[in-house]
Amino acid sequence: MLVLGVTGDVGAGKSTVAGLWKNHGASIIDADCITHEIWKEPRVLKRVEERWGSCVFYHNGSINPSEIASRIFADPKEYEWLCSILHPMVRKEMERRMFALRGWIVAEIPLLFENSVPWWVDYTVYVTASTSTRLSRNVSRGWNEEEIERRERFLMNTEEKQAMADLVIQNEGSLESLEESLLRYAVAFKKMAALCVIQAYSSDEKSLRRAAVRLGASGWASRVEVQPLVNALMQNGRLSMGKRYLLRAYSYEFYWRFVEELLKNEGVNEVELLHVPRLSAALRNDLVEEMNG
Repeated sequence: MLVLGVTGDVGAGKSTVAGLWKNHGASIIDADCITHEIWKEPRVLKRVEERWGSCVFYHNGSINPSEIASRIFADPKEYEWLCSILHPMVRKEMERRMFALRGWIVAEIPLLFENSVPWWVDYTVYVTASTSTRLSRNVSRGWNEEEIERRERFLMNTEEKQAMADLVIQNEGSLESLEESLLRYAVAFKKMAALCVIQAYSSDEKSLRRAAVRLGASGWASRVEVQPLVNALMQNGRLSMGKRYLLRAYSYEFYWRFVEELLKNEGVNEVELLHVPRLSAALRNDLVEEMNG
């Protein structure tokens, strides 16, 4: 599994980036969509009415977004109060949905850095564009430069967030050029998501080391190593120390059946595939490059 946290400048096109990656196989978790769902919860509506009164609701009882925006973007205290209500609920629901998925996941989170990057995000992406470009793209939303600045008032500095991101995407060109550049990343992210750990066990060190050599030469695995394991066993009431050996390597899930067959042909029958734990972006990059030769 690989989870990308995608954020960016207001109106820079982070939803467009997420949508294009969805076309290439990513699963999407959208914080804004979850926020819209949470706005329908009675407990949230009750607290908002207690704070601001009925004037922030439409006649049908639903929230009036423009009334909410006029309050939170004008007063830091109101902004922080609302964030303290919504953000923990949104993050909790995003985490729940993330654990129900597998493979390559794109989590679109507008306040990714402001609220600290969740522990389950492996790789951060920042989408940026000039103010003039963002203005021209958001005319249909009724956003002028003043509105964009108003929404960015309480956010971290753009340069600071770009420095924190693993990947910065400059979205200044056409949709076609953006898709072309994103395709290259999509190929790499799919491979990162497919990374797995292969483990094999045997009491025959020679056969396991022979299998390790063949596996390393196959191109199906990287960082192949063999190490001794000591097992404590009870035999006839006495403690006996038995020696076994572990072969461990990184591979891709789509190579699994080839790896398994290779190892079994070398007489190694105790083999398992494990999903990788959280890996740094740098290590994932290194592993993909190694296996790409």
